[in-house]
Amino acid sequence: MSVIWMPEAIETFAQNISYLKEEWNEDVIANFIEKTDETISYIKANPWLYPLINKKKKIHKCLVVRQVSLYYKISESSIDLLTFWNNYQNPKKLKLT
Repeated sequence: MSVIWMPEAIETFAQNISYLKEEWNEDVIANFIEKTDETISYIKANPWLYPLINKKKKIHKCLVVRQVSLYYKISESSIDLLTFWNNYQNPKKLKLT
């Protein structure tokens, strides 16, 4: 099954990297990228590994690091990465399609 980065996932991943560049060091950035790659590998190997949070939309949620969750959707032919969500944000602002 292929993994597709949706535009919002690309944007929110870049926003997290930008924040880390401003506030932290290269080790923290490298760790976040490594954890992201590892998480995506787990999802690709077993897309149903992480909890289903919206049955109707078939959206799953996984923790990349304590501060950031990844939301994704499983379709027949792909795994669509939807967004990287900073867990300190107001959850009411999270819009998943």
